[in-house]
Amino acid sequence: MKFKDQEIFIGNCIDVMRQKIDTESIQTVITSPPYNINKKYGAYSDDIDFNDWKDLMHETFKAVDLVLKKNGSFFLNVSPIPDKKTKEIIPLDAICYQIGKENKFYLRNSIVWHFNNMQNCTNRLSGRWESILWFVKDIKNYVFNLDEVRIPYITKNDKRLKPDGGRNPTDVWYFDRVNNMTKKKLEIDDVPTMFPVPMIERIIQMSSDEGDRILDPYAGSGTTLVASRNLNRKGIGIDIDKRYEKIMKKRIQNETVNLFNP
Repeated sequence: MKFKDQEIFIGNCIDVMRQKIDTESIQTVITSPPYNINKKYGAYSDDIDFNDWKDLMHETFKAVDLVLKKNGSFFLNVSPIPDKKTKEIIPLDAICYQIGKENKFYLRNSIVWHFNNMQNCTNRLSGRWESILWFVKDIKNYVFNLDEVRIPYITKNDKRLKPDGGRNPTDVWYFDRVNNMTKKKLEIDDVPTMFPVPMIERIIQMSSDEGDRILDPYAGSGTTLVASRNLNRKGIGIDIDKRYEKIMKKRIQNETVNLFNP
């Protein structure tokens, strides 16, 4: 269903991508799948055999390949996770890189998302980063709007620098995670994980243009749709759990400003 120029599907994202989204119609895919660490997502079980999880990622890449334009980008957020039995750290980014290669995607950047507001560990170093893997279908043909995402120069008095310019944001990004207090203010405190809106806006700005279609196959609370509407893109969110439809609509209603489609 459509809501304020954004589109929401409830169902299995693999099936929806294959059956309800036009082939090569999406400019940018942004998502963070369940990490298989037993989070309480509702209709989806986040506690499956690890080989089944890898199969799910293979199917996700295949479905994304169908709907993504030839010059499109796929941004996949994953994290190092502890093995359920041994507690050894499993590098999901390395595993997803290999899955991406097997599905003929190219890795353009491995972005480090750094944050501070997390629990402290007592038997190992505390985790303070996740990966955002930027895949493209064609390594020689993709959208990259660097000027849209430049950040202020560190040295501001250097006369060699353009006064209206800025520097490349690099592949290490600092964005605070959305904490429980913020979720409570938004009245969506039962959502286990959320993207920070400014981070998704950066991804959308650098990889697409106004009017493009942006897809999040594991949309959850709908941050990608919020960011898409703020930037005059046509967002599509898919989630298997019906309760997220109400949350997505509420966030689109309350958190977006779109001068083109009020």
